[in-house]
Amino acid sequence: MDHRFGVTFTGKSDEVGRVTSAFADFADAHALPAAVRRTMLVALDELVMNAVTHGATLGGPGVRVTVKGALEPGRLVVAVCDNGRPFDPFALATPDTTLSVEERTLGGLGIYLVRQMMDEVRYSRRGDQNEVVLIKHLETLDGARSPKERT
Repeated sequence: MDHRFGVTFTGKSDEVGRVTSAFADFADAHALPAAVRRTMLVALDELVMNAVTHGATLGGPGVRVTVKGALEPGRLVVAVCDNGRPFDPFALATPDTTLSVEERTLGGLGIYLVRQMMDEVRYSRRGDQNEVVLIKHLETLDGARSPKERT
């Protein structure tokens, strides 16, 4: 059985469902825990929509997005790559969640949630590609939880 999945598309919002469908099929095939499925689907939706919405260069063609993932010992690793403008979503200031909705600055909450749901996140620019890597630790056989689930 293949322990990887991948989807590539030209960034149109109506194609984003292909990513969630491919991940759902992969998660089913590997019996990933429901909590891992949910958090990864939310993170993928946020990052892929951001790439599609904000990644296109002005006057240029739509952004090309590739999502690839793999099961590795004890963890799920998923990368979202796009050829849009350079942008590190994790360099944004953390939103002040103590403020009321009316007082908050618009934007940044989705990336904040991605940071909270994943055990590791990182961004790099490789040539003309943005690459965001998400890592979610899987439960071990003895039932131990990932570091963020322990808190």
